[in-house]
Amino acid sequence: MKKLGNFVIQYSKSTLIFIIGITIISIILITKLEIKPGFLDLLPSDDPYVKTYEEATKSFKSVDSIIIGIEGSKENIIKYIEYISKKLKNVDYIDAIYYKNPIDFISKNIFLLSSDEEQKFLKKLYTSSNLVDFFNALNMMFEESDNRHKVTEQDKKRFEYMIESFNKLLISMKNEDIGMVKDEFLNMLFGEKYMLSKDGNFGMIVIRPTISSNDINKVVKLVNSIENIVKKNAGTYNVKAGLTGTLVIARDEMVVSDRDMAVATTVSLILILIIFILGFRSFRYMILSVIPLILGILWALGFTKITIGSLNIMTIMMGAILAGLGIDYSIHIISLYIELRNKNFSKIDALKGVFEKNVRGIIAGALTTAIGMGIFAISSFPGFREFGIALSSGIIFTLLAAIFGLTALLKKFGTKYKDPGNAFIIDYNIKKYRSISIAVLVILILLSFFKIKNVEFDKNMMNIEAKGLESIKLNEKILEEFEFSPDNTVFISRNLDEAKVLYDKLKNLKIFSQIDSISLFLPETDSQIARLRNAYEAKNTKIVNKKLDQKKLKAEINKLNFNLTKTALSINLMGYKNLAEKLKDIVKSGVLIQIANKKTENILKLQNIIIPLINDLKKGLNSTELISIEKIPEEIKSNYLGKDGKVLTTAYSNGDMWNADYQKEYFNQLNKLNLKNVSGTALIFLRVIQVSAREGKKILLLTIIFIFIILLLDMKSLKYAIIALLPMIISIILVLGVMGWFDIKFNVVNIIALPLIIGIGVDDGIHLIHRYRRENDLRTALKSTGKAITMTTLTTGAAFGSFILAKYRGFVGFGLLLLLGVTFSYLITVFIVTSILSYMEEDK
Repeated sequence: MKKLGNFVIQYSKSTLIFIIGITIISIILITKLEIKPGFLDLLPSDDPYVKTYEEATKSFKSVDSIIIGIEGSKENIIKYIEYISKKLKNVDYIDAIYYKNPIDFISKNIFLLSSDEEQKFLKKLYTSSNLVDFFNALNMMFEESDNRHKVTEQDKKRFEYMIESFNKLLISMKNEDIGMVKDEFLNMLFGEKYMLSKDGNFGMIVIRPTISSNDINKVVKLVNSIENIVKKNAGTYNVKAGLTGTLVIARDEMVVSDRDMAVATTVSLILILIIFILGFRSFRYMILSVIPLILGILWALGFTKITIGSLNIMTIMMGAILAGLGIDYSIHIISLYIELRNKNFSKIDALKGVFEKNVRGIIAGALTTAIGMGIFAISSFPGFREFGIALSSGIIFTLLAAIFGLTALLKKFGTKYKDPGNAFIIDYNIKKYRSISIAVLVILILLSFFKIKNVEFDKNMMNIEAKGLESIKLNEKILEEFEFSPDNTVFISRNLDEAKVLYDKLKNLKIFSQIDSISLFLPETDSQIARLRNAYEAKNTKIVNKKLDQKKLKAEINKLNFNLTKTALSINLMGYKNLAEKLKDIVKSGVLIQIANKKTENILKLQNIIIPLINDLKKGLNSTELISIEKIPEEIKSNYLGKDGKVLTTAYSNGDMWNADYQKEYFNQLNKLNLKNVSGTALIFLRVIQVSAREGKKILLLTIIFIFIILLLDMKSLKYAIIALLPMIISIILVLGVMGWFDIKFNVVNIIALPLIIGIGVDDGIHLIHRYRRENDLRTALKSTGKAITMTTLTTGAAFGSFILAKYRGFVGFGLLLLLGVTFSYLITVFIVTSILSYMEEDK
C-alpha cells in the first residue's frame, strides 16, 4: 500500500485530470442510458413466457387490459358506462373498449350458440302460445339439468347467473313489474347486457390498449389520461369509479416508488450530512467526502451503459444503495487523515499514513461488499445479473474515486483541519465487559434459533404494495363480485382449429372461471346444421292462440316446484351446495305458488308481456345461415384474431393470482396440459418471483464462499478470517430471529437484503482486525477505527433505514432488514469481535 500511496500523492495533478476526463465521458454515456422498468427485462429473452408475450403483443397489439370499476345504483352505473365509453374512444393508445356483452349477436343466433341439451327447451320456449307453454319450457330446462351441468367452472358460473335471473324473473312476475319482467327474461336467456355484479351495484368496463406493460412510460401516460376522464365525470352520474388491472398497478408502483426513492434519498442525504458535521465538525471535509461518491456513481452509470445499456426496476435503486455504501470509504480515509493531522503529521505524511494503515482494510472491505453484490452477476436471471454488474462496479468505482480522487483533493484542500472532539469515538474497558457481551449474545442467538423456524415467504404478493391503493382494492373487489381475477392468462393458437382444441382443454380446468374464446361464437359445423333446423322450425311454427287453462298452469308450476327441488338435490350431490341452496330458497319463498294463485286477469296481464316478447325475439332469429368467421361482427372478432392469422384465447382465474397457495394449485393444473404458447403479465411477474427465489439460494451460498476466500487471501490467517466472518454470520441469525419473533415475512423485494447484509456485514470486522494487527493494541485500534466504523454504520443505516419511510411496503421491508443487519454487524464487531480478540491477546 505504501507504493500505491506514493504514486497517488506524486501524480495527484495528473490523477485529477484523468478523473475529469473519465467523468466527462461518463456523463455523455449517461445521457444515452435508458430506463426499462418492465418485468420482461428481468427474465431471459428465451423464457417461454417472454417469447409468447412478445409474440402476442405483435399479433394482437396488447394482451393486457385496464379495467374501470364502478360502484353505485344499477341505473346510474348503466348511464355512466354508456357515457364514459363514448368519451374514451378518442384517447391515444386505446384499441378497443368493452362495456356490454354482444347481446344482439347472441339473441339472433341463440339456437346455434346453445348446447344440444338446450335445444328442446329453446324450441318449446320460442313456440309458446301462452303461460302454460312458457312454464312447460321452464320445466324442460330443469328436467335436463342432470345432463347439462356436468360441470365445468364456466357452466357453474352460467348456471348460477341463470338461477339469479330466473329468481328475479319470478319475483317480477309476482309483483307484475312489466319493465323488470322484460329485463330479467332477456337476462335469463342471453345474460346481462352490461358487465354488472349479481346485485347490480358494481359494474365494469374493460379497455384494451395498443401498448404492452413493458412500455412503462406510455402506460403511465395512458392510465393517467383514462383516470382523469373517469374521475372527472363520476360525480355527475353519482357513482364512484376507479381503475385497476396489471397496467394500472404497474403505474401505481412506478409513481409510489419514484416518490419513495425521492423521500429516501433526501432523508438519507440530510442524515448523512448531519453525521458528517457531528463527526468531523467541518463543511470542507463533508464536501470533500461527497465528491468521490458522486464521481463513483457517475462512473458506475457510464459503465452500466457500456456493459448493460439500460437500467431495470432493480438497478434503478443503485444510486440510493451506493449513497449509503460508497461514502464509507471516504469516511475511513478522512477520519484517519484528520487523526494524523491532529498528531502534527504533515499533509503528505498523513496521506502516507492513511495508505499504510487503512487502505488495505478499505480495499478488503470494498471487495467483500462488491462480491456480495457481484455474485448476482453470475446468475442466469437477467434481473439479478444486471443488478450484480451495476452494484458491484459501483462499489469498485466509488472505492477508486475515494483512493485516487479523495487523496488528490486532500493533498490540495486538506490544509485546514480542526480537532473533531470525541464524537463517535469508542473507548471502553473491553476486558471488563466481555463476559457480559458474550453472555448477552448467546442468549440472543438461542432466542433467535427458537423462532427462526417460523420465518416464511409471504403467500400474498400484494402485501408488498403500498397500503390503500385503489387499484389493489378494486382488484380484490372484482374477484369478490365476479369471481374472476383481472390478472388474465393468454394463449396463442396458430389457427381456429387449434383454438377450439385448446378451449376444450381449458374449460375442464377448475382454476378458470371464465374463458374468452372465439370457440364460444363459432360452434362445430355439424352441430350448427342440426341447431339451425331447430331454429327454422321454431321460427316458422304458427302460433295458435289457445285459451289459458289455469288448472294446467298450476300443474306446470307445481311440476316446476318439484323439478327445482330435484335439481337442487342433484347438484348438491355433485358438490355445488351454494347453487342447491339458491334453488331451495326459490321453492321455500313460495313465489311460484303466489304466481299460480293469481287472478285470471293478472295471469293474462303477465301472458301479454311475455308472449309478445318471445314473438319479437323469434322475428329476429337466424334460421337460415350458419355462423362462419366472416359472419361474426368485427367488434367481437377483433378480440380474438391477430393480423397474422393467429388466435388469442384469454382465461380468467377464479382465485387470487398473488396468493402463493392458489398459485401452487394454478400451476399444477396448467402444467398438466403441457401448453407452450401461454403467457400474461401476472405469469411473467410470478416467473420473476420463482426464478429470484431459486437463484437467491445459490447466490447466498456462493457469496459466503467467495467472501471467505477473499478474507483468507487478505488476512493470510484462517483464525482471523473466521473472526471477520462472525459479525456477518451472527447478524443473519439475529435478523432471522427478529423476523420470527415479530412475524416479518420474506418477499420478492426484501429477500435481496440477505446477500447485501452478507457483503456489508464483514466490513467493520475487517477494518478493526486490520488496525489491531498493525497497532498490536486492541483498545487503541478500537478507539481509532471505532469512530470510522461508527460513522459508516450510521451513514449506511441512514441510507437504508430511510426506506422505512416508504409507502411501498416492499421497500419498507428491504430497508428494515438491511438496517437490522448493519446494526447487528456493528454491535457484534464492537462488543463480540473485540472480546474474542482480547482473549486471544492474553494467550500470546
